[in-house]
Amino acid sequence: MVIHRETLEERVINARGKSDLLNTLIKEFKPFIASVAQKKVGRYLEYGVDDELSMGLMAFKEAVDSFRPERGRFLSFARMVISMRLIDYFRKQDRGFEEETDDDQAENAWERQSIDFYRLENEDEDRKEEVISYSALLSEWGIRLADLVRVSPRSQSLKDKYQQIAWMIAKDSHLLEKLKDTGRLPLKEIENKVPIHRKKLERGRIYIIAMVLAAISGFSYINIVRGDD
Repeated sequence: MVIHRETLEERVINARGKSDLLNTLIKEFKPFIASVAQKKVGRYLEYGVDDELSMGLMAFKEAVDSFRPERGRFLSFARMVISMRLIDYFRKQDRGFEEETDDDQAENAWERQSIDFYRLENEDEDRKEEVISYSALLSEWGIRLADLVRVSPRSQSLKDKYQQIAWMIAKDSHLLEKLKDTGRLPLKEIENKVPIHRKKLERGRIYIIAMVLAAISGFSYINIVRGDD
């Protein structure tokens, strides 16, 4: 059973210079590109008909090429780049494709400095997408989000202990492979490394596995590994 799935940010980095991966990524996110462009334009757009979508596709590729992980989530960054490029496109349309003026350059510089504001503005959407992805990942292990509420330890000390175990598994290739191969916690190995009673380990099985999955999947907003329910 494979438990590590490549994050979107990893896919973006890997797609650079690889036309097949880039084309797959663009095809997958054409609905996203259309949604961003339509919100900016205020009307329905159709691929192959509206130039705004062609601009959106080029802007998405630009976002792939220029994205840096320290800028936050890729979709927030891509949304910002698409919006900026459409603004540039509308301005040039209105001016008959005139040369960019000093005022334009100053305005564009200000727009580029607004990246953090775009990121914060769109974090809710990214968070929702991440929760959906996490829920799908958990379901592969027969775990529901509702299960986490039920099994979440009330004791902070026990929760801290479960976190310690989850991080240990996530960082230990042998333990991680054993979990992946069997679908079960390697109880004996854990007991040899961490002082904890077997019954507590068994009761915390679902919670620990869920934390391991969150830890190795690169989620930015899933805070279960930091103790948030």
